[in-house]
Order: sequence, then structure tokens, then C-alpha cells
Amino acid sequence: MFFDYSAEQQDFAGSLRKLVADRAPLPAVRARLGDAHDPDLWRTVGQEMALLTLAVPERYGGGGFSLEETAIAVAELGRGLAPVPVFEAVLAIEAILRTGTGAQRQELLPSLLSGDRIAVAALSGPDALDPGAGPVTARPAGAGHTLTGSLPHVLRGHVADLFLVPALAADGAGLFAVERTAPGVTVSGPGSSFDLTRPVCAVELDTVPAQRLGDGPGPDLDGLVDVGRTLLAAEMTAAAQACLEASVEYAKRRVQFNRAIGSFQAVKHGCAQLAVEIDAARAASDWAAMLAGAGDPGLRTAALIAKAQAADTFTACAGWNIQVHGGIGFTWEHDAHLYLRRAKADEALFGSTARHRALLATRAGI
Repeated sequence: MFFDYSAEQQDFAGSLRKLVADRAPLPAVRARLGDAHDPDLWRTVGQEMALLTLAVPERYGGGGFSLEETAIAVAELGRGLAPVPVFEAVLAIEAILRTGTGAQRQELLPSLLSGDRIAVAALSGPDALDPGAGPVTARPAGAGHTLTGSLPHVLRGHVADLFLVPALAADGAGLFAVERTAPGVTVSGPGSSFDLTRPVCAVELDTVPAQRLGDGPGPDLDGLVDVGRTLLAAEMTAAAQACLEASVEYAKRRVQFNRAIGSFQAVKHGCAQLAVEIDAARAASDWAAMLAGAGDPGLRTAALIAKAQAADTFTACAGWNIQVHGGIGFTWEHDAHLYLRRAKADEALFGSTARHRALLATRAGI
């Protein structure tokens, strides 16, 4: 089966790629490795380009598109390691859409869609796969709840105004909205994250007042995590393509024994093999995005396939990029190691590749 973007989607992807090249080239990314956040670029993608509204229904102030377009945005910004929390923010917005009541959506979404406030969903760690065993507990308190526990790995928690936290209440797991300024919230970091372009923070909750999203039975957190896997797979596939393109470009210019190294059979075969792997990852991630956009239950398996394939492919391409560069890509001065760091960190998000394949077997009834 062959997938391709429509002409409009291709133009959209091209405009985003140009934006990243102009506003966030890798030297600019390096300049922000401390916090990996560019407020000016964030205002551009949030207010001027309205990227956070793409998959949001028009009745809530959104663009009325689908998760396919959101995946394109996440992919193009991830391709260049752009220092803005788009992946984290759109996943949080999707969480509110899927689990919140109508009143909660009307209350929370406007400032998040404009980019005036940033929400982060603490769903990317292994505990998100089994919220009932997670580290945060919820207790009734008046008309709401209080949360107590630790979140050791929250992506870009240092820029968040609102945290969406999975927690175990007396009646089951739920998703809770916590204001950063609420009493009892302590955010540590960004600390020494392996991925320097996407910092991780620790969040401590000590009897923190929280608003539970939804008014019915427990939310479909598994489905929400599948959306996160799908968006992450799109990002990883695009970043893998960037690594392969960098490898090919260098192999054309680097000369050894009076020949460009790209003419050597081992280099040609290595690049060709990774091109095949990228095609497979792109097909899987595009298929998962289509299912997510359509609300198709097939996403339960497609998201796992997409994330596992993209994780392996991105790691292989990032490592190959360093190899083709003769090892200099591993040095601090070269940009290739930034992609390897992102690849290894992304590989662990939502659980390892082995865990994804084991979960796939369970869901497929194998």
C-alpha cells in the first residue's frame, strides 16, 4: 500500500520545513540547549501558524482538521529538533479533548490553543502504560481531589503552566489537571537529560489540589497513549530521514583514496538499507496517523507497530550518521550526536521497543 500527502499537506509540510530552516537551524538549537525553548518561535507556531489548533473541532476554536495534519507538524518540527514543545502540547490538548467534559474543554482549551499557556501530559513514561500502578494517588477533597506522588520524567516540565497527571483514585485511574502555581507543586530541572534538545524535569506533588477530567467512568488512557505513540513515530521517522540525508550529503563530499566515500559499496549499501527502513517507518506512522484521525480502533495495533519501527529506524540512522562521519559526529562540536541523543531518548518513551512488541502480541491475541 502506498501513502502520500495531498498537495495541500505537502505545501504545509514544506512551509514548516522552511520555517525551521530559517528560524531554528541547528546552530540556533545548540544555543538553547540549556532549556531548549525559543519563546519567539513558540509564538510563531502557536499564534501565527495556529499549529496547536489543527486537530481541534471548530466549536472549541480549533482548525477542524485531523491528527494527520498534526502529525505532519510534529514531524517537521522534530526533523530539525526545533526548540518548542509542540509534541508535548498537542498531546495534552488531545488529552483534554478526549477526557474532559464540555465545560472543561471550554475552560482549559482557549489559552492552550493560542499558546499563551503550555500544557504537558505526563504520559510518556512506562508508568503511563499502567496508570493503576503509577506513582501518583488521588484523594477526594471537597468538590475535587488532591494528588500526592512523584513524576520523575516529565518532558519539558520546566515550561509547563498546566500538568495533566494520570493518578489512581478510589474508584480507579483518572486524568487530573494540576496548575503549576498550585500549592504543593515542586518542579526540579531541567536537569541532566540525555536528550539535550528535549529536557526532562521531575515534578513532586504534595497534597496538590487538582481537577479531575471527565464526569464518567475512567478515561481511555491507553487510547490517548496510542495517539502519543503515533505522533512520536511521525517525529522519529522525519528525524531519521534528516540523519540519512546528512549521511548521504557528507558521503558525496568526503574523499578517501581519491574517491568520494559514497562510491564505496559498504557506504552505498548501508544508506540504501536505511532508506528501505525509513520507507517502512513512514508507511507505519502515516497509517497510524490516518487511523488516529479517523478514530479507527485499528490504531490499537497500528500505533504500536509505528512506534517500534520508527524507534529502531531512528536509532539506526542516527548511529549510521555518526559512522559515515568517521566518528567525528560523536564529538560535542558536531550536530550528529544531538540526533543520536534524541533517538535513544525517544526509544524509551511510552516504554521500550521490546515492551511495545510484547504489548502488540497481547493486543493481537498472540
